[in-house]
Amino acid sequence: MMKNYDTDDTFLGRWIAGELSEEELVDFKKTETYKQFKLINEESQLLSGPEIDVEAALKNVKQNLASNVSKPKTIRLWQTISIAAILVISLGYFINSSKTISNGIGSTQTIVLEDGSKIDLNANSSISYKRFFWSKNKTVNLNGEAYFNISKGHGFKVETSKGTVRVLGTEFNIKDRTTFELKCYEGKVEFSQNNKTSTPKILTEGMQINIEDNRIEDLTFQEDFPNWKNGVSKFNEQPLALVLQELTHYYKINFNTQDIDTSRLFSGSFENNNLELALKSTLVPMGISYKIEDNICILSE
Repeated sequence: MMKNYDTDDTFLGRWIAGELSEEELVDFKKTETYKQFKLINEESQLLSGPEIDVEAALKNVKQNLASNVSKPKTIRLWQTISIAAILVISLGYFINSSKTISNGIGSTQTIVLEDGSKIDLNANSSISYKRFFWSKNKTVNLNGEAYFNISKGHGFKVETSKGTVRVLGTEFNIKDRTTFELKCYEGKVEFSQNNKTSTPKILTEGMQINIEDNRIEDLTFQEDFPNWKNGVSKFNEQPLALVLQELTHYYKINFNTQDIDTSRLFSGSFENNNLELALKSTLVPMGISYKIEDNICILSE
């Protein structure tokens, strides 16, 4: 069997040096791996380099040639090897680089991955994943909240601050902020806490886990989609401090809470696209008045 990128450690170096046989190159161009390298090459062409004074460079070359006509040609093998090594290392670093996608306050977006999986990224959240060879490393790092609709296949996982979610072809929502919440809307997921002593949990449709202060709670739910995807945030007996923090993910505002008790529990909802209505629906039922000065919302009982 002909050696290729997966089995021959020298293949990449020989490809960079242009030393592949015609047969090897033809076979290589038929692979998905070649398509990835071609993409890398195209992106690398977009990188800018230093400007060169062509006329001065040409004059310098001519002078060097004139002064070295009678000198024997010397091949510095160590320089060639060093350059090749630098190219391989640089290319390897580029291949292993990650792509990060972030949302600002109040903005959302949908990301479609190479395998067709979709990620709806909530406000003030970000994800990162390997830029190339997605099929060999289907790992997404999440900071914030996102809804995942995963294509059938194996190996997809999401890394969070509380643990790893492994996917078996499913739809689920992860909220990883002050508290952690995982809801499975379809299919099945496995959650493993960063604490290696705990047993992994399997969640199926309608199952939910919450983690707060390293305490894990098993719950169930009946909604078809996360409320945030419909432009609403809902709470059931949650501390007011948590509700106010959630508001800051959708609106450019901070709260002065020194004159109120933020440990009081709130049940209700607010809209994610209208600040005035959000403040009224959150604070008025709690008997709290407010005024806004320079994006600071000052609260009082």
